[in-house]
Amino acid sequence: MKRLALALLLGLLARTAAAQNQDDVDIDHEDWGVIGWNDACGVAFSVLSYPKLGEAMTSEPYSTRVGALEIPVEKEKAAGSWTLEADGPLSFSKKAFNKAVNDLKKGGFSRPGYPETIQDGPIGPQPLLAETILSTSTLSPRLKAGWPAPPWRWAGANYNPLTTCALLVFENREAPRRYSFLLVRVYNPRARTDRAYAHASNARLLFEGGDLDAGAAESETAARLAPDLAIARYQHAAMLALTGHTNQAVEELAAAVKLEPKYRQKAREDQDFVDLRHRDDFKDATR
Repeated sequence: MKRLALALLLGLLARTAAAQNQDDVDIDHEDWGVIGWNDACGVAFSVLSYPKLGEAMTSEPYSTRVGALEIPVEKEKAAGSWTLEADGPLSFSKKAFNKAVNDLKKGGFSRPGYPETIQDGPIGPQPLLAETILSTSTLSPRLKAGWPAPPWRWAGANYNPLTTCALLVFENREAPRRYSFLLVRVYNPRARTDRAYAHASNARLLFEGGDLDAGAAESETAARLAPDLAIARYQHAAMLALTGHTNQAVEELAAAVKLEPKYRQKAREDQDFVDLRHRDDFKDATR
């Protein structure tokens, strides 16, 4: 397997497929996705780069990267390698892409993680809320070098099952949907929970301030980030109900009740669910 660029080997900003091919074609945006985590501090992921209109086929990736990053035991810096690299028009092969993904899963990168999306938008007026959501301080990372400077912003993360490591994703403000990646160790065992509480609080504040879409997006982030946190699931159910997603709201409420039975009574009395009270599935979930 080919070695990644030095920056990625050190866990710094990854040289994405788009950056490697700027001389060939202008990249419009990139899509990335986590394939899975291993039992240690290692994550497999993919990056697909799509060209601008008129440069090449916009519906097909111009550049494909599939690979993994790992932090060795007792180290803080990551090393990585691509298992699949393909560049140029008509270079994307679904068969090759699926094989690379499956090979990584068979090689141990099969454990699902917990995703977090950090919106580039308003934060509710609650003390320290913006600092908590927009800063990595809740992770207590110890990596001293490699953190990006403007115009990069922290746009999201994916945490391993034990919340001991996180793949941080940075978006370029000057070129939206262009990304760089940084794998770090997480030394706060409550990082996911702390951040889920923050996103859930922000969801309610944004909703009450009239920003319904942003509030719903934040509640979804909290629920996906900490699916074992009953209050996050309950809050997301309420946001779904208030924004008209009634079927999803009942499903999410049922999940919250399973985690914390006290929400049965609360939901029956909660005005957020007033439009669902006549439904049989709501009655079943709160009986």
